[in-house]
Amino acid sequence: MTKRLWLRLQSATLKADVFINRLLYQDFNPLYYTGGLANLFLTVLVITGILIFLYYEPSLEGAYASVQFLTEGVPYGVIFRGLHRYAADGFMIAIFVHLFRNWFTDRYREARDSQWISGMVLLVFSGFAGLTGYLLVWDERSLLLVSMTVQALRSIPLGGNWLATMFLGGPGINGTTLPRVLALHIAPAMTLYALLWWHYVRLRAPRVWPPAVWVLFCLGALFFVSAVLPATSGAAAQPGSAPQSFEVAWFYLWPYALMKWLAPAWALALIGVIIAYGLYIPYSIRETPAERGLRGLGQATVVEENCTGCELCYYDCPYNAIYMVPSHEPGKSKAAANRKLLAVVVEPRCVECGICIGACPFEALELPRLLDKDVQEMIRAGAQAPAPAAS
Repeated sequence: MTKRLWLRLQSATLKADVFINRLLYQDFNPLYYTGGLANLFLTVLVITGILIFLYYEPSLEGAYASVQFLTEGVPYGVIFRGLHRYAADGFMIAIFVHLFRNWFTDRYREARDSQWISGMVLLVFSGFAGLTGYLLVWDERSLLLVSMTVQALRSIPLGGNWLATMFLGGPGINGTTLPRVLALHIAPAMTLYALLWWHYVRLRAPRVWPPAVWVLFCLGALFFVSAVLPATSGAAAQPGSAPQSFEVAWFYLWPYALMKWLAPAWALALIGVIIAYGLYIPYSIRETPAERGLRGLGQATVVEENCTGCELCYYDCPYNAIYMVPSHEPGKSKAAANRKLLAVVVEPRCVECGICIGACPFEALELPRLLDKDVQEMIRAGAQAPAPAAS
């Protein structure tokens, strides 16, 4: 049942690719640039965040007033605030489309686990940075969220009270609370770039930026939404008051919505289980070579006597799984007689995709479970097979 569902999801994902390719040129299919779109929105977040930071005052008395001054008193401040608000949503949409598309098309298995794990860590840090951003506005919703955060922290066994005290900067909300929240907002955002390096380190040519047409479209959409639906605050927070409800921004504040139905400790436990399962996904389904079929052809191997050191496989491998090293002896083929370099496959990085086989014109690379001679035999067998009888 699970496998059948997964095949249907995979089929639906591939059909979405085909459908969009019929509407647009393949090079402009946004599903091929979800990572790049996430980077675009992250760039907008960083630039607008810096501008907002210039006006923000992280104090109980001045935080709300400084946000209102930015919104109402600074020329185009409402636009910058809106860009920051809606770019955060666009960032999460791009991340989730990227995540599910790679999940449903099996782009997380074997040597690709590093990209998946780093992506999950990126998602957690992004969610935390966005969540703390809602606390900084310091309106009634922010006050309620801080109270719920403290409740959740105190529900953690053993060190919960200590974590709550560290979060608040004391036994209750005080003058050091918002500076701490600001640090918790900025630090994860800065960490995202180190995590992005981890995410890309094994990819030779990652699509880190979308085509210009999508850059212009997304920026135009952000400016339009920011002008039509400006980001606003609720009433100013009044310590001692007890607001009972708040508007949920589902991309970031869903953990707080969970607390409406679950006790804080259970909500935290469920979030921990979701994150743990996300990290476990690359190792959740192990298949035999027979079950993997054409997805399990063995890691590429170099036929050293044929390798000419041309570097075509090195440049074409998208996973940095091939390196060129100095060759201390000539190859046996005529083309390889004067080579200076030799290709070497880094096995833990090879995802058995076969791209290097197509890149090599000298038959110097092969997949152990699908050799060139095997392919030729399959072609000959198919050509010699009798045609099906007409019905």
